[in-house]
Amino acid sequence: MKNTRITLALVLSLGLGLQGCKTFLDQPPQGQQNVNNYYSNAAECKAAVMGCYALSDQDDWWKIDRSRMFGDAGSDDAWKGNAIAGDQREFGDFARFFWLPNNEWFDNRYTFIYQAIGNCNAALVGIAKAPIDPALQQQLIGELKFIRAYNYFELVKGYGGIPLVLTPVTPAESISIPRASAADVYAQVIKDMQEAAAALPEKSARASTDLGRATKGAANGYLAKAYLYTEQWALAQQAAETVINSNLYNLSGAFSNIWNVNNPNGPESLFELNYSPEQAFNVGTYLTVVMRSRADGGWGFNTPSSNLEQAFIQENDPRRRWTIIKQGDNVGPKTASFDYSSYDTKLSENESGRTSRKMFLPLADRPANEGNHSPLNRIELRYADLLLMHAEASQHLGQEAKALTSLNLVRERANRLQPGTVLPRTSAGVVLLNHIWLERRLELAMEGHRYYDLVRQHRLVAVMQAFNASQLTSTDPYDKGKVKDQISDKNNFFPIPTNQIQLSGGAVVQNPGY
Repeated sequence: MKNTRITLALVLSLGLGLQGCKTFLDQPPQGQQNVNNYYSNAAECKAAVMGCYALSDQDDWWKIDRSRMFGDAGSDDAWKGNAIAGDQREFGDFARFFWLPNNEWFDNRYTFIYQAIGNCNAALVGIAKAPIDPALQQQLIGELKFIRAYNYFELVKGYGGIPLVLTPVTPAESISIPRASAADVYAQVIKDMQEAAAALPEKSARASTDLGRATKGAANGYLAKAYLYTEQWALAQQAAETVINSNLYNLSGAFSNIWNVNNPNGPESLFELNYSPEQAFNVGTYLTVVMRSRADGGWGFNTPSSNLEQAFIQENDPRRRWTIIKQGDNVGPKTASFDYSSYDTKLSENESGRTSRKMFLPLADRPANEGNHSPLNRIELRYADLLLMHAEASQHLGQEAKALTSLNLVRERANRLQPGTVLPRTSAGVVLLNHIWLERRLELAMEGHRYYDLVRQHRLVAVMQAFNASQLTSTDPYDKGKVKDQISDKNNFFPIPTNQIQLSGGAVVQNPGY
């Protein structure tokens, strides 16, 4: 959650010795605050927790924000997008599965997520000893465990087993910690989420000013996801049903309004990163600029593929319009500077003639200084995702009636966009599982899930090989013939960054194939 006014990174790393700048160098220290004398009251403890939310998203696009595109570009859903060869070349390498351990995108994601985990570990120790109300103390600890588990989940689903650090460590200690197994990391994610769920309030109990902070529903939702990734189907189903039976989330909002600045923490939001357009700090996202057409003031990255569009067309699915903007689409009125009624994706610099509609910010919603200030929240877990997880777990358990109920709830909402197009499924067996997987692709497209879904479904290489074959016979005017020809089994995990292996002196070992 970026829209905090306090950045704990500064509190923990630099202290609070901020003085007037007039004669700064000539003044003796007027006082210093560090972790030894912090956490002395409730306000400091609350600030620490808010800082941990902030560090989970950082304050600039190149730290964690940009690697949220991995889930799209690392699949059949999207390309690097920006066709300028030298512009973010390493993202282009990622998008075609030419993955090198010295790619800075992998290193930045790894490094800054661990920074967030380190802050959580420090705050957990500090708040556990703080002289504050016990009920508040337990709630704040619950939030910290949620944030830590969220960050470990983001690491393990990409890198596999990674060093598991649960207490504050010195820099010297940190670099010598070997990798834990993926099973052990997932077990810790599950443990933290269980304890968070026990301590956190429901979304309905959060004050309006606290919406976006972790809740019982968010923790149980991530429990369901962690169980899904570890193929513990009964537990995944149980955790999902805990959320479903709470009756606190629904699909009442229109699909067309999910990714909208006027729908923050909406009725299906379990957890989202909250952003603000405030200009004094970098408390917004840069992705609306990073992913927008270069003709419309953007950078042009992470553009949807024609293959994704065809998946919608083959199903006669109206969600396409609210997922993909294609060259010439009408997304708004014509202005003096740009014709939104016939959108220009700048074909000369766009690999697919398309851009993401979900991350598209209409002109009226753009702050004056949009970079790192865009207020479009990043929805990390929503109810439709949870329903499809429930459907998948139920299918694996042979409970097809339950699977169809959850699947068709998602389809029913999509059908409201254009009645008669997205009809209920009645399938069974493997066909039903394939329908659930297809629904995940269509419902959650361009939200960063596809690569990770294909990996956990054990079909990344097969799907990408089929994608490449279809590209060679494609007649699309924009991306026909383009392929992602570097795919192999090693791409089921990101490489461990070279810097991390070198710093560890060999204690951290590389993933196979790199």
